[in-house]
Amino acid sequence: MFKEKNILITGATGLIGSHLANRLSEEKANLILVGRNIQKLDSVFENNDNIQKVACDIAVSLPDNLPELDYIFHAAGPISGNDIKQYPVNLIKANIFGLMNCFEFLKKQKETTGKMGRIIVFSSATVYGINKQDKDISIKEEETETADSLDFIQSIYSESKRIVEVIAKSYHKQYEIETVIARIAYAYGYTKFAPQTAFYEFIKKAINGEDIVLNNPQIPRRDNIYADDIVSGLLLLAENGISGESYNLSSNGEEDNFKGMDEMANIIVNCVNKKLGKNIRVIEPENKNRKPGTMLNNSKIKSLGWKVNTNIVTGIEKTVEKFIDLMRK
Repeated sequence: MFKEKNILITGATGLIGSHLANRLSEEKANLILVGRNIQKLDSVFENNDNIQKVACDIAVSLPDNLPELDYIFHAAGPISGNDIKQYPVNLIKANIFGLMNCFEFLKKQKETTGKMGRIIVFSSATVYGINKQDKDISIKEEETETADSLDFIQSIYSESKRIVEVIAKSYHKQYEIETVIARIAYAYGYTKFAPQTAFYEFIKKAINGEDIVLNNPQIPRRDNIYADDIVSGLLLLAENGISGESYNLSSNGEEDNFKGMDEMANIIVNCVNKKLGKNIRVIEPENKNRKPGTMLNNSKIKSLGWKVNTNIVTGIEKTVEKFIDLMRK
């Protein structure tokens, strides 16, 4: 399907971007991998005849002299807590201006050459906002009427993803650009440049022999999904997703992936203790009172033939073992 197709991946050095690039490279696609730092690109990807690595800021423009593109996967956009708190404008620019530059390229390509490229837009589970009900829920694609308070620090991220979807649907409607939106649940897996999120901070602490101290007694469960399953879903959406539609790319709790960060911390610690012979602990508050969590109903993407393959323990163990193996080199 993707052999010799010209494919642009923005944010190629990130978790999903790097896994996606590796899979498409195996399928012999012609890849243009974009990141802001050429050293990062060189450290993540080996030189390969079917890979072109380009350093640029897609919030300003796409690379020059691009070929006609069959697909764009717009994976660029900060997710670290520090980026959201300290550099919100950078996040907005990457998500919004970067996306519009991608759409403008496909629009111009269609007008000048007749070539119809397709863009896979990365959205997020955060577009559904925080669960305000008194129980865990599973939510469908059309249920987007609830959003976070604008005073909530994370709203910078969630609102930018909501407007990303509005932009995508607008280009699809006005210019008939082939567009598929993936609302990706909470991704986990190995990445060389780990973002500053709780999951990766816990792994770092555990490998360094530090106990993990949890202070929040109300950690909700969330819909987690392993990187390899995400990539399989993205490729299926690229091939068979209905243009103009949004799809939850999520576990919906399958393979035990509906877990809170406290539960994931315990899996991390158990893996590190077993692998390195340590005796690290997760220190949790005594008065735990878990808030309700949100799963993303995945029946729509499953109707295309996709399924969740990776159990939460297996996925976390693979991730931790990769970090440990690299530490030993």
